[in-house]
Amino acid sequence: MRLTMPRPIPLLFLLALLASNRLMAQETIGLQITALTSAERDSVVSFTQASGDLQLVYACVPAGVLVLATDAPSGTREVLRSRAVAALAPVVQAGRIDPIEITLHAAETACENARGQ
Repeated sequence: MRLTMPRPIPLLFLLALLASNRLMAQETIGLQITALTSAERDSVVSFTQASGDLQLVYACVPAGVLVLATDAPSGTREVLRSRAVAALAPVVQAGRIDPIEITLHAAETACENARGQ
């Protein structure tokens, strides 16, 4: 008797689709951090993981770009921005944080450009 295994390509596609749908359901906010360091990025990762409220979904040190997400209903984007800036206050000085409207794709492009300089 011969068992047939499911093809890996359709399974990978299904997993990718489920992961992207989860990210698309999340509300995201972009932040520009002046002179972001690797140590600060690592602290933000640790802090957001411990808080459970916000998640760091993308970070690029050379561009100083962070993209944070939340599953929790946040109301308006302004409320989410305020929560993100307040959450980063223990790690990064508020004067260095500039909330920006940026998609994940645009953040990746900004990172590529910053690394290319």
